[in-house]
Amino acid sequence: MESSSSLTVALCQYEPRVGDLPGNLATGSRFIKQAAASGADLVVLPELAASGYTFQSEPEAASASQTAEELALTGWGELCREHGLWLVAGFSEAAGDRRYNSAALISPQGLAGVYRKAHLFNDEKLFFSPGDTGFLSFELPWGRIGILICYDLWFPEAARLLALRGAEMICVPTNWVANFRRQATDERGWTMGDYACVGAATQNQVFVAAADRIGEERGVQFVGCSCLVGPDGSMLTGPAPLAGESLLVTEVDLSWARRARRRTPRNDTFGDRRPELYGDLLGRADTVPW
Repeated sequence: MESSSSLTVALCQYEPRVGDLPGNLATGSRFIKQAAASGADLVVLPELAASGYTFQSEPEAASASQTAEELALTGWGELCREHGLWLVAGFSEAAGDRRYNSAALISPQGLAGVYRKAHLFNDEKLFFSPGDTGFLSFELPWGRIGILICYDLWFPEAARLLALRGAEMICVPTNWVANFRRQATDERGWTMGDYACVGAATQNQVFVAAADRIGEERGVQFVGCSCLVGPDGSMLTGPAPLAGESLLVTEVDLSWARRARRRTPRNDTFGDRRPELYGDLLGRADTVPW
């Protein structure tokens, strides 16, 4: 590594199977091993990588859920210890009498944190509670990262809060679905999710690392196109193909995010903010006077 802020990031794009915990853990392990062989320090798996996505019943969702501590004790945690990896992995979290669409952060020493998805999409609202962790940043050996999950990225306040809390990279386990009104990708092979990553990155001068799934599950088509975007909005790797497994491996230097916030000698992204003008952002949608 060139500096203490440089690390190699691996994005894993594949097809989890709904309700198949053993199979999903095996597939995830295969990708983690490939990432380790490629020199990865940080590995990102898709949203709900351990459980699959399209639950049809409460018993099915319950049987596919586990605590964060249980997830960290699986083969994924063992691989983190064996290879000195950090892992961001989506799973269905059992937490008392609630269930969350969550992402675990697993270090070589074990469970390092959990983020619970704040903004639930469509049928997720039938099986998950809205996340209650808030938007957290975590200290890694190379700098700070934040985690958002899929639909969270469509709320710019979430990415901005993570950046304000010191995140230099936002990891996004995701299950982007095809747009039902037009083709999934444009002429460049990009989905709307890729553009959302570019927007979040360039607005906040952070890296955005999105790992998507592929395939079709109970009539829902997922679009792949995983990507890693730099703090200037440049596409550093990806988008991956719409279909087919992919492992995207890229070396990044998180100090770029720190430098990028000084846009000109007279402009600083966060120093130029005008919080006194943003009060309506803190209110409910039905209280905004227009």
